[in-house]
Amino acid sequence: MFNEKKILLGVSASVSIYKSCELIRQLRKEGFEVKVALTKEAQSFISPLLFESLSSNKVYTDVLEENTHIGISHIELAKWADAIAIVPATAHIIAKLAHGLADCPVSLVSLASDKPKIIAPAMNSKMYENIATQDNIALLKKRGFVFVEPTVGELACNSVGVGHIAEVEDIKEAIESLFFEKTLTGKTIITTASSTQEEIDPVRYISNHSSGKMGFAISQMAFNMGANSILISGPSNLKTPYGVKRINVKSAIEMLNAIEQQIQQYDKDNIYLIMAAAISDFKPKQPSNQKIKRQNKDTLILELEQNPDISKSIKEKYPYIKLIGFAAETNDLIENATVKIEKKGLEFIVLNDVSRKDIGFGSPNNEVTIIFRDGKIKHLPLMSKKEVAYNILKYI
Repeated sequence: MFNEKKILLGVSASVSIYKSCELIRQLRKEGFEVKVALTKEAQSFISPLLFESLSSNKVYTDVLEENTHIGISHIELAKWADAIAIVPATAHIIAKLAHGLADCPVSLVSLASDKPKIIAPAMNSKMYENIATQDNIALLKKRGFVFVEPTVGELACNSVGVGHIAEVEDIKEAIESLFFEKTLTGKTIITTASSTQEEIDPVRYISNHSSGKMGFAISQMAFNMGANSILISGPSNLKTPYGVKRINVKSAIEMLNAIEQQIQQYDKDNIYLIMAAAISDFKPKQPSNQKIKRQNKDTLILELEQNPDISKSIKEKYPYIKLIGFAAETNDLIENATVKIEKKGLEFIVLNDVSRKDIGFGSPNNEVTIIFRDGKIKHLPLMSKKEVAYNILKYI
């Protein structure tokens, strides 16, 4: 999705500098071309040769570098880049950017560029919380700089506090979000994801094979496209997507309650619910309070009862909500999915053929069919779930 997009990575001197190496790898994997500019101090941590090897491009290290027949190096580099990411960003480089200083390759290119800029701060908590640093950050945010906020974690001084650089995946997702049209600005999109768990006893439950990857991809893409993105997820070890509000639930009833709580908080004219979760249709009628023992039993009979149909219940109670459904089918695919559109009041439904082993549950890729209320059908060939998410959200 990002072929031919160009990122200039500005690297300043921090012990978290190794994260910039991993960021280069991840960006190139997504199709970005990356060039690197280093401050003089950053070169004391890692050799420019490593960045050249990782990026497969020349690294910029000297403000007095000889100008070529093409032009002045930092000006040409500023023109080349589609966006600039400064990772890690020390208090010193943030202060330079805020006050227009340009005495190193990173600050020179930043001052010469009018392209979007991402900053991932990394520093001691006292330095980060200092009023001077906070004023500089506020000033840069006012000018349109995007900050991927640091987290609370272990710092170089062997203390724990805010100032630990954000996860590389979050920084990458923040960079990616720059390249999407914000067509969903003003909309709230609630996405459900993963499976639910219905308790049999304290150690066993009824569930399914859903990994949650599709729902997580949708919630991330909704944020990328400008929406207020809310993710309501069943049990999952997947990382919370960057910029997304996440609510964790366990059972179908908990998911229904969480959806209602969110719906009631937002403008009813601009709210969408995407039901990508694989919710258990049934639950044990009387879960055991204690672990069920074998006790020489050859069989165990569980009496099940239906869970509420969440999509149908939500549409009946909140008829104004725009509802998008998912159908995981193994046979009579189009027919079964089409019935659900009318039954649940859907805008459209996304059909998965879960009988195939190469797509769907647990796979990073998917191949789906979108069926609309008017009977039109749009087939999406095999692609990454990130691309599927983008194509689904284009119809909102």
